[in-house]
This record gives sequence, structure tokens and C-alpha cells, in this order.
Amino acid sequence: MDDAKIAVRSPVAATDSAVVFSMRNLPLLEQGTTYDPLATAENLWVSVKVYASGGENALHSHGGEDHSFIVLQGKATFTFADGRTELVGVHQGVMIPRDVEYKFEADEAENLVMLRVGGGERSVKGLDDLSRVGTPKDVMKLTKFSDGSTKVGDDPKNGETSKKRIYAKAKFFSPE
Repeated sequence: MDDAKIAVRSPVAATDSAVVFSMRNLPLLEQGTTYDPLATAENLWVSVKVYASGGENALHSHGGEDHSFIVLQGKATFTFADGRTELVGVHQGVMIPRDVEYKFEADEAENLVMLRVGGGERSVKGLDDLSRVGTPKDVMKLTKFSDGSTKVGDDPKNGETSKKRIYAKAKFFSPE
């Protein structure tokens, strides 16, 4: 698939009025992941993630936010620091409080598409410094691998996110 035909999603800030966002026509993948912003307010941010396979394969935690994943397509096995695992499928989700370590692995039968909602009480106010995925940078810098190092999305420890992204030709997630 020609990358020029893929819509680039930019963070949409909701500061003093409501914003509308869409998950329609998200490209599906042969390999790799996408992590696209949908909308961001000062203490709440929403994005959508697509995984061809793999997942977030190293235990990590988010020190600056509580967050949730809601599965829209596919399924994933979440593993927590205590060794507990949970299979999460379509129309199910997982709520992950701040500082809880987890990782997940996508079922390779089909792309995993998840809505990601995060929020928290921030020490920095405003939306002037957002990451490319719409999460405030002051929140992202508090995300750590279990060894204490700062989590970076394309770190090889992350698994699928470190692989080159290859779009599936003419395949899109389009909820009705």
C-alpha cells in the first residue's frame, strides 16, 4: 500500500470546546503497529492502536496515568507483574491503574485494534507539549520498563513496535 494514501492523524486538542473524532478507515497491517491520536483534553487523552502481531512485550508501567484498553477487533493476552494473565477480546477491556506493570501479546489470527484511553492528574497544565500520539509529554516521560529505564515506543524490548510497519493492501478497520 502506498504510504501517501494513508491519512496521517494529528493530535486534536479539546481545550474550550468539544471535538469529534473517528476511527473509521484505520489501515490494517501485515507487520508492525500503528498508534494514532484521536483527541486530547488536559487530563484525558484517547488514541487507537493497531498490531499485526506481537504487542507490548516487556513489562512496563505508566507512572503518570491510569489507562484502559478496549478491544475493537482481535484479542490479546495481558500479563501482569504478579504472573496473572487475562485474555481480552472484542468488546472487552482492561483498566490499568497508574504504576501497575503489564505487557500484552496480540493473537496473530487477525489484527488487534484497541481504543486506548488515558488520564491523570498532571503537574503541568496546558496542551502545548503533546507527543505525536496525543499524550502530554510530561505524562509519557513517567512510563518505565520494569528495570526502571524509560520506555521508548520503538525500543526492541517492545516487540512488534520495533518492526518496520507494512500496511495490508486495501484492508481497513471500519466499524459500522
